[in-house]
Amino acid sequence: MAGSKFSFRTSKSAKIIPVINMQAVILAAGKSGRLYPFNTFHKSLINVLGKPIISHTIASVKKAGITDIILVSEPNNNFVEILGNGKKLGVKITYAFQKKPEGMGNALLSAAHLIKSDFFLLHPYRAEFAELKEEIDKLRGTNKNAILLTQKEKNLSLYGALILEGETVVGVVEKPKKGEVSSDLRIVGMCFLNQDFIKTLRSVRPHHYNFESALDVFAKNGRVKAAVTQKETITLKYPWDLLGIKNYFFKKLKRHISKKAEISKQAKIIGEVFIEDGVVISENAIVKGPVYIGKNSFIGTNALVRHGVDIEKNAIIGGFSEVKNSLIQEASSAHSGLIEDSIIGKNCKIGALFATANVRLDRANIKVQVKQEKIDTGLKHLGAMIGDNCIFASRVSIMPGVIVGNNVSIGPSTTVMKNIPSDSIFYTKFSEIVQKNKSSKTNKDLF
Repeated sequence: MAGSKFSFRTSKSAKIIPVINMQAVILAAGKSGRLYPFNTFHKSLINVLGKPIISHTIASVKKAGITDIILVSEPNNNFVEILGNGKKLGVKITYAFQKKPEGMGNALLSAAHLIKSDFFLLHPYRAEFAELKEEIDKLRGTNKNAILLTQKEKNLSLYGALILEGETVVGVVEKPKKGEVSSDLRIVGMCFLNQDFIKTLRSVRPHHYNFESALDVFAKNGRVKAAVTQKETITLKYPWDLLGIKNYFFKKLKRHISKKAEISKQAKIIGEVFIEDGVVISENAIVKGPVYIGKNSFIGTNALVRHGVDIEKNAIIGGFSEVKNSLIQEASSAHSGLIEDSIIGKNCKIGALFATANVRLDRANIKVQVKQEKIDTGLKHLGAMIGDNCIFASRVSIMPGVIVGNNVSIGPSTTVMKNIPSDSIFYTKFSEIVQKNKSSKTNKDLF
């Protein structure tokens, strides 16, 4: 995972300031229930463009000049196995473990014994860290204050929000009710903190939102500043957010075609396309960037792969298939059909003439059932979100915004209109009718 050789465009105006004795604390614990069905392991370990999301984040932290990283996770997550001590990534990673999912404050205190300096705190999907750090650096000064990265948000009820008096932060509220705060700024999930803040956090009553409570105390003491950014930020709360993360990386991708790829002379490769070793692209296939094709994947004859497709390693896109703006995880295969604006997990087997519908007939925003709530995605185009190890027989169609769990089998000629739970068999039951033809005309007479 460390060996992926991506080339990204960088802003000429961006200045990377060397950081002396600075640490980055990455919080990678928690269950991510709203990301179902992609939550059987930590969400930051989902592969995008050939490596886990957290590897992209670590690369960005290193780019910003920080190489001392503390990673907080649950004891049973396999970060150590995947990332090791960070040497292959050019950083030093030290691990701390949060025994129970008891919020950000508890996670940070789990790592407090390892924190030796001022530090940046961030989510493991903060792959744009180097760019966003510039906003915080403008306000750091003597490093005595906490600095929260913020941006404007219409729906503050889903986030941590700020109470302002003029431009001064005087309070922090988690998931405020309507009218509870006067500002329109939410916390983005990246901040600069110091040892004084950890002392304050220790003094706050332990509860799930004690991190926000400690920020509120710090703010009331005049020690919190807000760095407002207008730059694009990544979020990873719901499964469709993976498409946004993928597209963020695609904006910076440069064309690369491995000399170890086998590409037919009759195939067309157009635009910013990254093709890894061992890829086979067959006759008359068309690949229109931005597209990433992982190692040892296969693109069949007359297939069309276009506009924002990430195909991870060992995947198969069969002949005459069309795939657009989708993320297909490793070792999944599609015989033929149409896949648009969708996410397909690992080791899925998709039969012939598969189709994901991606728009509503009324062209309204697509809503997705997440747990007991219908969530407005804000998207006009969204296909299916399919977990790992699923099998689809031929002629399966899936309606917009449908979630299919893990280890699901779907029978032939089935239209999936609603979410399917994990470990299920789902099919349309129809009856066979065979009766005597009483007409005096034979079939031959009818033609």
